[in-house]
Amino acid sequence: MTEMNMQIQEYNETTAALAVLREKYCTVFEVQTAKGMTAAREARAEVKGYRVALEKLRVEIKAPALERTRLIDAEAKRITAELLSIEEPIDAAIKAEETRKAEEKAAKERAEAVRVAAIRERIEAIRHYFTAAVNKNSVEITAAIEAMDAMALEESDFAEFLIDAITAKIQTRDALIVLRAERLDHEAEQARVIAEREELKRLRQQDEEQKAEKAKTDAEAKAKADAEAAAIRQQQEAEAARIAAAQKELDERQRKIDEEERRQKQEADAKAKAAQDEADAKAKVEAEAEAKAKAKNGRSKKIVNPLQELESAISAGMTISAALKTAYDIGYADGIKAAQCVA
Repeated sequence: MTEMNMQIQEYNETTAALAVLREKYCTVFEVQTAKGMTAAREARAEVKGYRVALEKLRVEIKAPALERTRLIDAEAKRITAELLSIEEPIDAAIKAEETRKAEEKAAKERAEAVRVAAIRERIEAIRHYFTAAVNKNSVEITAAIEAMDAMALEESDFAEFLIDAITAKIQTRDALIVLRAERLDHEAEQARVIAEREELKRLRQQDEEQKAEKAKTDAEAKAKADAEAAAIRQQQEAEAARIAAAQKELDERQRKIDEEERRQKQEADAKAKAAQDEADAKAKVEAEAEAKAKAKNGRSKKIVNPLQELESAISAGMTISAALKTAYDIGYADGIKAAQCVA
């Protein structure tokens, strides 16, 4: 039994029952059986009865304590309100003064920031003389330098930043002097370039005029040369046409002459071949006739048949008239020889 349980006497009965219940029901119920299920339900109902009774008792015991707590809280709230009614005016006065001092300090800081910003703007305006002159000509830069020389720097305008203003003025003036020297060099170079460009433009224009005059002269000369060339070409074409016609006429005459020569040559070749063939055939026939005569002289009783000789001559390629003449000659010769043999 704890010290708390001993102080709350109303819980003693339930606390004493805990040991009995723990010993009585410290077992496993066989809820799978009807008997075991009944025993388990009875045990649960008994333990639940103690638990419900304990909760009811707790509410009854705590009710007076809750009422006292409510009274304590209400009294503390009342006293706190009284204290705040005294404290809050004092706190409001303190905070109002703190706010006033903070606002006054902030106003001073803002005024100081505005003052410093204005001075810095004036110093920056001095430096701006150089920035504004960067793209200006030498005359305008000289005017800026003269303005810088005429500028008076007062302590009332720059206060503790007067040294910074003087430094800005000196640096800006020196930078303007360097810029003017560079601009003078640039302007001189630019003037030289412009002069050279103008001279180049003049020379280019002069060259173009000369080229145009030359082109005109060349065009006239070319037109004249083209006209002369056209006349010469026309004459050459006419002469070429005349020569071509004459050549064509000569070629036609030569063709006819060549054809006539070929024809005459063909006729001469044909006559020569015919004469040669005739001579060859005659020689062959004479040779055969001579051979036959020799055979006859060898006491052969055989008489040459002129018809056979004629066929042989034609077969040998002799013309018919030549073969007839040859056969006649052979027959005539055989007749003479035969008459000689008889005599």
